[in-house]
Amino acid sequence: MDLTIRHFLQKAILGTVCAAGITVLSACHAPMTGKPLVAEYKNDDVDSQLDFWHRLGERPMTSHDDAFHGLLLYLDGNDASPDYAARVATLKSRKLLPEGFDRPAEEAIQRGTLAMVIARVVDLKGGVMYTLLGPTPRYAVRELQNEGLYPPSTPHQTFSGSEYVGIIGKLEDYQRGNAADKPASEMPAATDEKEPPSSSKEKKE
Repeated sequence: MDLTIRHFLQKAILGTVCAAGITVLSACHAPMTGKPLVAEYKNDDVDSQLDFWHRLGERPMTSHDDAFHGLLLYLDGNDASPDYAARVATLKSRKLLPEGFDRPAEEAIQRGTLAMVIARVVDLKGGVMYTLLGPTPRYAVRELQNEGLYPPSTPHQTFSGSEYVGIIGKLEDYQRGNAADKPASEMPAATDEKEPPSSSKEKKE
């Protein structure tokens, strides 16, 4: 077969695989976002956290570094990691990221990647294929859509900053549970406004 034709066919096949949402290591890459915001918000005080969430909501895409920083803020109320490598190591140690994860800090996070993490955070019990294969990007996205945590999505789509912040807000609501289904003794005291995800563990004095 002519090498030019073979090269064309290989590219065509690869494009089809990526479009179908099949994970191909080092083949289907998300765009780069530029310098992550977390580099500007190394302090862990409440004001810095609020500024981080506000600035992230204005970004056209969310990087891995910013997404993982935001996730740790949500889970722990702070992010003690000194850099991106430490954030990835922390999430791997908690079995929230697969051991083979090695994507760059500035690359836009794909919805399938975040879906796998969230599915593990909430210990999601999915359908037959999810149970058999585990939280793969495709089936994690599908199950999060069924739970109302995700909008209609494909695994390789990225997030704008506002979309990512909205997902974290939905995750917080999901884990708190539906207040209408709880007895009054378990309901939190009413507040004038809802706190942002970053302040779910700590209130500003």
